Amino acid sequence: MSLDTVSARPSDTATTTPPDPDVAAREGNAAVIAAIRAHHAQLAEELRAGTDAVLRAVRTGDAVRERDALHDWYRTELLPHAAAEEQVLYRPADDLDATRLLVRGMVAEHRHLERLVADLGLASGAVDVAAAAVAARSLFAVHLAKENDLLLPALDAAGLDLGSMLEGMHEILGHAAAGGAPAGGGCGCGCGCGHDHDEAPLQIGSAPDPLETQTAEADDVAPDDLDVRTLPHAQRHEIIFSRLDRLGPGEALVIVNDHDPKPLRYQTSAMWPDRYEWTYSESGPVRWRVAITRVG
Repeated sequence: MSLDTVSARPSDTATTTPPDPDVAAREGNAAVIAAIRAHHAQLAEELRAGTDAVLRAVRTGDAVRERDALHDWYRTELLPHAAAEEQVLYRPADDLDATRLLVRGMVAEHRHLERLVADLGLASGAVDVAAAAVAARSLFAVHLAKENDLLLPALDAAGLDLGSMLEGMHEILGHAAAGGAPAGGGCGCGCGCGHDHDEAPLQIGSAPDPLETQTAEADDVAPDDLDVRTLPHAQRHEIIFSRLDRLGPGEALVIVNDHDPKPLRYQTSAMWPDRYEWTYSESGPVRWRVAITRVG
């Protein structure tokens, strides 16, 4: 056997290095963090527009309508987002030495933001309305910077698989990213909002009639069920919360969805503690049907 032949043989000891799961998780986390930050940018822009509308109305002496619109946006968009974050992001962060103090301070900021939103809803004089609106926006800006620049990188550095933690969490990732589209997709504006090109985004203050918004039934959905799959993403929170808020003691709203609506449960528990009971009649894998009953 020639030396050339021997040297051409593959080494008996050569091995293939298996992929590093930590590296794969970090690469997946980068996309998830980008989606969260894009959704944060969308929320910040909506808040800026709503607050500016309040301040313009204050100068004209008629701020009630814009105050109510901004207050509704906080209740149906921002506070549910915060409640979902506490369940799926902040709880794991509280178990880590590196992020425990940070996340506890951020939870305290959520509680303070809730109080400011309540103050906004009760404010009547122009000065009080403007002060509450500006204070809430300022607190959210500081809070958002901490989450984007401190908490998310720390969770990534700790090796947590953010993709698995946040799977299906539209309230945190934004609808486009949570549904599997690129983080900057949806309407093409790069905001991650998930609007279709032919679907006009919901304007703050333009609350639709929930009964009129529900479209044709799909599958064997009962006439009184709320098929969440048929609702425009941008209007889902307002429609669902409006229907729930109108329930009397003992009455139930049955919702049908294509994923487990556990984020909605987190949000309703945060907004209305101990008010509703949840009963699953279908639990996937294609469809979930849940009866949400108002406690007597």
